[in-house]
Amino acid sequence: MLLALTRTSYPGVKRLPWLSQQGTLLPFTPNYQLSPKFYLDEPKPPNWSYRQQAVKEAFIHAYRAYEEHAFPADEYYPIAGTGRQNFNGWGVTIVDSMDTMHLMGLDEEFDRAVQYVSTMTFDLAEESYAHFFETVIRYLGGLLSAYALSKDPILLKKADELGTKLLPAFNTKTGLPARVVNTRTGRSGESPVLLAEIGSCQLEYRYLAHLTGKAIYYEVVERVNIILRDTQGLNNNSLWASHWETANARQTTSKAKSDWSILNHISRLAHGLIVHNTCKQDKRNQDLDAMQGAIKNLVYLSPTRNLLYVTDIQNNMPSRKFEHLSCFFPGLLTLGSAFFEKDITVSESNTQLHRWVAEGIAYSCWVMYGESATGMGPDEAQFIGPTSVSVPTGRLPNDLWINHLEDWEAKGANGKPPGVSPLSPLILPGLFGKQRDYFSRSSRNFMRPETVESMYLMWKTTGDEIWRERGWEIFKALERNCRLHAGYASVVNVDMPNSVVNNLDDMPSFSLAETWKYLYLLFSPEDTISLDNWVFNTEAHPLPVFDWTEEEITKYRILS
Repeated sequence: MLLALTRTSYPGVKRLPWLSQQGTLLPFTPNYQLSPKFYLDEPKPPNWSYRQQAVKEAFIHAYRAYEEHAFPADEYYPIAGTGRQNFNGWGVTIVDSMDTMHLMGLDEEFDRAVQYVSTMTFDLAEESYAHFFETVIRYLGGLLSAYALSKDPILLKKADELGTKLLPAFNTKTGLPARVVNTRTGRSGESPVLLAEIGSCQLEYRYLAHLTGKAIYYEVVERVNIILRDTQGLNNNSLWASHWETANARQTTSKAKSDWSILNHISRLAHGLIVHNTCKQDKRNQDLDAMQGAIKNLVYLSPTRNLLYVTDIQNNMPSRKFEHLSCFFPGLLTLGSAFFEKDITVSESNTQLHRWVAEGIAYSCWVMYGESATGMGPDEAQFIGPTSVSVPTGRLPNDLWINHLEDWEAKGANGKPPGVSPLSPLILPGLFGKQRDYFSRSSRNFMRPETVESMYLMWKTTGDEIWRERGWEIFKALERNCRLHAGYASVVNVDMPNSVVNNLDDMPSFSLAETWKYLYLLFSPEDTISLDNWVFNTEAHPLPVFDWTEEEITKYRILS
């Protein structure tokens, strides 16, 4: 059976040249894809307002499809044209999308979302559990951000209700939050959790404490912060293990793994410093040490093209797996360098190191897109290691980037170090005789935000327009490969551009919460979101920077 939807006219939204005429009844054809020529009508030279408008229309196309076919389900199956309940059944796409709507000026959509939020109870069946990490970053973060932007009191009321219902997650023997919790019964379990899962609640709960005056919100996350502070560096690399036991705060992996979990926690540390304006020096040192530890232990250089990437360490060896999820790391580093360069206690050499690594890894993330047949990056890439054997030692040379940096410094430190300059030019699809230094390990693309997040932050901190141009190329690839008549769908294989069916029945809520938001901001005027006044949580929900009041410092026992 064919499903159909009528394109709706939105006030103030210009119909873009590659779209069908508005008001026409369009058949629901899942494998419909746009002609690559759609962007040829763009004004020259680059018109950022035009590009911002294009992203806004894309978001509207995605959210309207969800509203018409799946509301109020958690997420939308764009091929089946139905909804699914996979994040507590509370309507995660609605809450995840609200701040994006507000930033784009979509008042009618935002008001409908607020009306829905006013009915939310955050209850679960007795046998069901909410994933603490996902619920905090998506629901609690989404509600707090929407409140910060709109000041609608119902949003703060619901954020307060949810924050309270999640508190039983902290009722473990150590105070580290459990992986899951039932919001009705308060039942949770003592089970292994990822570092990101215990560390990614700081921004949300501290801001909630600031808004409500409830000390409990501050106390539960400060207890977690103390445990993490006291256990940093037990692996002798200023990092943490990726897995933890909530019963005894024991780190259950002996060596650092980079993946998204550890890098995500380092990101939360950096954002925590920024969001409070005033903070203790030991917290600054904790964050700086963690960044330095990641750079020294987890950043590697490819053998032929000198591409910089971050990877896991397993059994003292790099896996050389490069995840799309890790592509937020350069954005973190460039944001951190901008923050730390204002701190007289941090040396210029440290901030310069962060800028170099940010530039190199961000370029590698772009390479994943620019060199694929579809223009879409793979979910995971596998880099190859050194292949030539050192004659004196009989061992493979070490491709850890910090070693190459030291060699470069010993030779005079001219220009920029390897992995940063000169940058390897793109190898276009079809040039199979060229050595890429990597291959797709998982060729799917889920419309993830991490690469465009870093491009946005690179542009904001450096002012270099090349990051906006690369973001525009990614947006065009999204339109070519993911756009259906009713929404957007993830890609099965980024290396197969001519496949008749190359889409997964999947439109993740994070694409509306993050991907289109970062693209929209990338093409917006610089002052749309000031990085001096706002910080993004893990799900790209902007929260305001604030200072603790003297009353709060006393009430919450915040040490200066």
